[in-house]
Amino acid sequence: RQNVFLLLLLLSGISGGRTLSLNGLPATGNVTENSSAHVLVHTFHVTLSPSPSEVVSGYPLIINSNPLTAAFRIDPGAPHTYTEVVTTGDPDLDYETMPHSFELQIYVQDTAGASDLQILTVQIIDVNEPPVFHGNLADQSKRTAWKQ
Repeated sequence: RQNVFLLLLLLSGISGGRTLSLNGLPATGNVTENSSAHVLVHTFHVTLSPSPSEVVSGYPLIINSNPLTAAFRIDPGAPHTYTEVVTTGDPDLDYETMPHSFELQIYVQDTAGASDLQILTVQIIDVNEPPVFHGNLADQSKRTAWKQ
């Protein structure tokens, strides 16, 4: 028992007794297709518990997405506060021409070297859009109206 206690004490000393975590992740967020830039997809926050260190500047960040896209970004708040994942508006989120969901790998690191990686799944919600006609179909209503 004494050896187990010493091992736990040693491990606590090595890690500094702190944890770094992304609270509110893993999760799923929804966004409608054709959303403009800065539309909120999901909110989470970073917890340093207890630690004198701070989140490294520029973190948290999206380190990878599946499939690869630049359609989302993180708008960070002040350290230890809520952080938002928002749309960038580029590329346009089109349900009919792109994947219907994305997995974003969100990574955070603190100044002591602790880190966390979590997944946010973003689902694109279809919107019923009116049909758009091109070419002869688009001109047909003009010709029909002219003949009358």
